[in-house]
Amino acid sequence: MPASALRLPAFAVLTALALTSLPLFFYLPGWVPLLFALLLAWRGTLVWRQRELPSRLWLLLGVLLPVLALWLTLRTLVGREGGVAFLLLLVAGKALETRDRRDWRVLLAAGFFLASTPLLFEQGPLAAAWLVLSLFALTWAMVLLAGEDARVSPRLAARVLLLSFPVMLVLFVVMPRLPGPLWSMPTEDKRATTGLADSMSPGSVGRMIPSREPAFTAQFFGRQPLAAQLYWRVMVFDQFDGESWNAGFLPYSVPSRLPAERPLLRYDVVAEPYRGLLPQLEQASEVGDGVRLVSQQRLRRNDVGNNSRLRYRLGSLASDYYLEDMSPRVQQIYLRLPAGNPRTLSAAQGLAAGFPEPQARLAALQQWLQAQGLRYTLSPPQLQGDVVDGFLFGSRQGFCEHFASAFTVLARAAGIPARVVVGFQGGEFNPGGAFWLVRSSDAHAWSEVWLAGRWQRVDPTALVAPQRSVAGIEQALPAAAPAMPLLGGRPPDWLRWTTQQWQAASFGWQRWVVGYDAERQRSLFQRLGLDGVSVSAVLLLLGGGMALVLVPLAWWLLRRQRRTLPAAQLAWQQLLRRLRRAGIAARDSDTASQLLEKAQGLAAADYQQLDALLQQWQRWQYAPQPRTDAAQQWRRQLRQFRPRRTG
Repeated sequence: MPASALRLPAFAVLTALALTSLPLFFYLPGWVPLLFALLLAWRGTLVWRQRELPSRLWLLLGVLLPVLALWLTLRTLVGREGGVAFLLLLVAGKALETRDRRDWRVLLAAGFFLASTPLLFEQGPLAAAWLVLSLFALTWAMVLLAGEDARVSPRLAARVLLLSFPVMLVLFVVMPRLPGPLWSMPTEDKRATTGLADSMSPGSVGRMIPSREPAFTAQFFGRQPLAAQLYWRVMVFDQFDGESWNAGFLPYSVPSRLPAERPLLRYDVVAEPYRGLLPQLEQASEVGDGVRLVSQQRLRRNDVGNNSRLRYRLGSLASDYYLEDMSPRVQQIYLRLPAGNPRTLSAAQGLAAGFPEPQARLAALQQWLQAQGLRYTLSPPQLQGDVVDGFLFGSRQGFCEHFASAFTVLARAAGIPARVVVGFQGGEFNPGGAFWLVRSSDAHAWSEVWLAGRWQRVDPTALVAPQRSVAGIEQALPAAAPAMPLLGGRPPDWLRWTTQQWQAASFGWQRWVVGYDAERQRSLFQRLGLDGVSVSAVLLLLGGGMALVLVPLAWWLLRRQRRTLPAAQLAWQQLLRRLRRAGIAARDSDTASQLLEKAQGLAAADYQQLDALLQQWQRWQYAPQPRTDAAQQWRRQLRQFRPRRTG
């Protein structure tokens, strides 16, 4: 086949590959997709001008040098980033050695593998929509490579995809799911997926507030909690070095007891963990599969090394305290303070001397903090040296981490065991999807003190800015931090409605598609009366699902084919079927005289009726001016033609 005949299919393949790789610009080193696009453009230029391909030596160098650069950039050729970038460079190299139609088909097959790689980084509805667009482009190129007319190729490609969708749906539901992510390979992204750090210092939580990235979603069953009750606990920090708080993970495991008078809230959470830790509404009492409660009322994922998104079920009491016994040795750990911050220590010790009873001492600490004229702001001045003294007696401006750190130091200095809890507070309720969306901007820090055998939550930020826990960060910060335009104004109602609808769609997608994991598949199989996901169960559902899909599809295709045939041809086919049932070997290619010759064995009356039908057929089809009712009369006689079977 001449090279000019491959020009349009070749451009279609290159265009489909370029479209497929566009999302990878967000996840790979920028030079890799850019080089891929340049190499495809070079190949397109060679196709357009019908020039010779580069020599094998130049092609080898053109692949090895970028692979070496990729190794120097990522220090790996596996994992999500390394493996996908390596595949991208290999596909570009393959494009520069395509010569005939077979080579272009191989390149197109590689494009179908490439289309799935963006899903290794993002599985949202936008990523799925882009996958459908990529599959359409690749299928369109495949249709052109098969030699179809360019004018009908888009319609044919769309029809192929639509007809394959029911089969894809059956395979999605039935094929066994892996318990972990498909891409269980190392990743270069080592940061916390929720945005929380493994330590807390002045400004560490405040840096997350301008981000509107979703952190996790929660859906409650039955009664909805109040926004002020939504304290989502993630990490506990119990060691202070004078500036930063860190997690000591004390080597003890004391069973905690929860207040029995609080109603239980049951809910599902979809979140990505940080080092195995997951958000939970205080205080959790029931946990589902895949997670467990550990010391300090923290929620840990069972497979700690897996940082993929997880859906888990919890039951919480929305309580500000829980009961826990603590030995004097462990109490001393929660009272430790480094040297420094003398003014803070002096003020706390003075309050402790005036209020020997611990509960009264705690109330006095809270009243003292309220009386200091502190201001809640996102952009406090930088503090050096004794940071707690600098905050309480100097700048008097801070964000939630300043308040939590200062109050915890005050409590310890006053002889009350205390620690810092970091997580999220509040969230945005979506009425369309009936779920709560918690963003990075909802990050929060508060204190916990141990009194009378129980850990009691104390939110020092709420003492100064009570609207933070009631109305949320968006309402608390504009009055306290006018330098934050991102959250300072309320968007129009139409924009909020549109945003909520999109959030509801994303939530449904994550719940029913991305969240369809091995556990949910096992539950579905059991509801269908099967004992789990086994080979026999998969084969049974696969056969039944394919029958439900393919039988109606085949019936529709046959009906559609019959509707496309002319009326005269349909009538002729009906006559042939009746002759075959009578034992006559009638073929589609037989003429009227051939049919009469084959029908010699019919009964005399049937043979005469067939002869009359065929003569009338010839007059209907070939007369210069056939009667207008000829077709109707012939069909009426055909309905009466019921030949008896020959001997």
